[in-house]
Amino acid sequence: MSDVQGQAGPPAWLALALDASPLDVRPVLAGGEDPFQVIMATADPVEPNGILVIDAPFNPSPLRRALAGRGFSSYGRKLAEGHWRVFFHRDGGTDWERDADVTVGPEGAMHWREADGLHIDVRKLKPPQPMLAILRLLEQTTDTVVVHHERVPQFLFPEMAERGWQVARMVEEFANVRLWLERA
Repeated sequence: MSDVQGQAGPPAWLALALDASPLDVRPVLAGGEDPFQVIMATADPVEPNGILVIDAPFNPSPLRRALAGRGFSSYGRKLAEGHWRVFFHRDGGTDWERDADVTVGPEGAMHWREADGLHIDVRKLKPPQPMLAILRLLEQTTDTVVVHHERVPQFLFPEMAERGWQVARMVEEFANVRLWLERA
């Protein structure tokens, strides 16, 4: 796969990261907890041109996007089933989704699959694009859909109900709401 600049293979900065000790969040996730705050606390002190390495059970696309917003580029590899290693380089975040299994829909929403279902990230979209993207995805699948949103989408709920969907679970954090949607 090519990078943004058109060069094949891993980025040149990866050589800086190979000796870095990874932060393994797999046990935290297996325990049912969200490691986001721990990761952000670890990422904040990383100096310009510094490296952060995360081990996760899946390709953490929302994390890669969040850290891109804080100036990190990333390069990820699946090492084994249930084990991804993602290298982050604080270089301005010019290439945040290298080799990720993410697609971008017509509204600009990112979609990817994880063990708990089909994920969609609509956090950076302007209304009504989040609702349109979510409803389009609900029409195309019967899988559990995990929505990553900036706020609780109140106007979405009646539209979902009309289509036979319900919120099975919701987690609210500052500017980060996750909804697990299932067929009613």
